[in-house]
Amino acid sequence: MRTAGRAILRGSRIGVICAAATLASTGCSSANGGPSGGGGEDAASVADAATLDHASGTTMGSDAEGDDSAQGVADVVADALPEGAPEGSLAASTDATADAPRDASRGDCIVVTTPGACTVPASIHCPAPTLSLTGCMDATHPTQFASIVIPYEVNSPLWSDSAYKARGFLLPAGGKIHVKDCMANPAECPMGAADTGKWVMPVGTVMVKSFRFGDTLVETRLLVHSDAYNWYGYSYEWNEAQTDAAIVPDARVDVLFHTGTDAGVIDWHYPSRIDCGDCHTQPAGGTLGAKTDQMNRVVEGMNQIDRFQALGLFDAPIPMPYQAALVVPYPGQLGSPPPTATLDQRARSYLDANCAHCHRPGADFNVFDLRYDVSLHDTMACGTAPTTLGGDLGVAGALDIVPGTPMRSLFWLRMNAPLGTNIHMPRIATYQYDSQGMQLVSDWIASIKTCP
Repeated sequence: MRTAGRAILRGSRIGVICAAATLASTGCSSANGGPSGGGGEDAASVADAATLDHASGTTMGSDAEGDDSAQGVADVVADALPEGAPEGSLAASTDATADAPRDASRGDCIVVTTPGACTVPASIHCPAPTLSLTGCMDATHPTQFASIVIPYEVNSPLWSDSAYKARGFLLPAGGKIHVKDCMANPAECPMGAADTGKWVMPVGTVMVKSFRFGDTLVETRLLVHSDAYNWYGYSYEWNEAQTDAAIVPDARVDVLFHTGTDAGVIDWHYPSRIDCGDCHTQPAGGTLGAKTDQMNRVVEGMNQIDRFQALGLFDAPIPMPYQAALVVPYPGQLGSPPPTATLDQRARSYLDANCAHCHRPGADFNVFDLRYDVSLHDTMACGTAPTTLGGDLGVAGALDIVPGTPMRSLFWLRMNAPLGTNIHMPRIATYQYDSQGMQLVSDWIASIKTCP
């Protein structure tokens, strides 16, 4: 067994110094790079999907008599894949970045050689080749954020294949955060009052997120607000020594990563630039966790919004009491749900954090609206016939939500679908089953008596 942090490459690996969509189109230089290592188990075996009894909708353990039902669901869903689609196929697996805008002002990239100040790259297609050169990490303690980066936590985290995450952001000089108030200013909320509390980050903002298993970092992502309309994401792959991280090419990269923890070897996927844009959409506001109900949280003995107000980060004071906090959906890195949290609050919090950036008005998959403050009736999901890829997945009578029956509800069926396919939800950015999330959604659907 290799030491923690060693990546096993599944194919050729190039550390691109100038991460444009195609090297030939820019004349950028590149360097061979990226660690390599040896064998391990497939991460798909890490997750043991919960199964449900068709009649009762209650969960059954993996040793239960009906354990083969999860495989049955997977088989049914696999049969619903488009004809000719290879196993594990993804809609965005092609190089869609070929149509991305180019920086016509320069024919090649200026290679960064001195640390920056954690700002938007001069050319969006030419990020710093190493994380240390971005200036977003501490020069003395490279796995920690630089002191200029403001750390934060959220209440309801996005599922990231069991990785622990550290989050931070840096505003540009003079930049302020605007918080939407849909009651006072309905014009800034064309998609309805459910966008109340959304934070609008100023152009020049850099969001920083690190992913780790145990004490071992596997990835740090930067999401930069380059102009009034666009955010761009960059992934950096940490080396085995945990001294620095190298820019990942503008394409999906799949590695096996030795975590050095009970998780063992995990199948880690670095996203492409277009993957970042698929989730961090303009209708969702670019950033996903920057909103009052996510940020209304006590961190190190102080509400972090109070701390941000004291730092003068907002363009106007946020009125108190703050918008009610989303509850933690299930026990994890960020704690446990409060004893008073209802099943509906926990499930809707989970769906808001993991699904609503795509399933909301204005987004690509807006057939239903999963924002937290939207009533179940107004989500347009309960009792609704499927209109998206895969249809009913071959399950007779399947609808988006069938009250009391998770096994005929596409919300649950898609969460149980084969990983890495267009049928599985979430469609991108996850390659392990979220067993706790699946259980939560199952219990929630089973608790719904009738569609309002």
